[in-house]
Amino acid sequence: MKKTLTLFAGACFLAGSCMIAGCGGEESSVTKETTVKTPGGSEKTTEVKKVETKGDAAK
Repeated sequence: MKKTLTLFAGACFLAGSCMIAGCGGEESSVTKETTVKTPGGSEKTTEVKKVETKGDAAK
């Protein structure tokens, strides 16, 4: 009985972990890098925007 409960608890934990990890893999983002050169040096700016989609088109 103890082995069955341990196996069941492990399976539930694994399933829950897979569901949580699977949700984050579908994100998209756009990265824009800009470099400004001046007489005193240069400055690099990186801008990251998350792309959000809703509805049937997101599938």
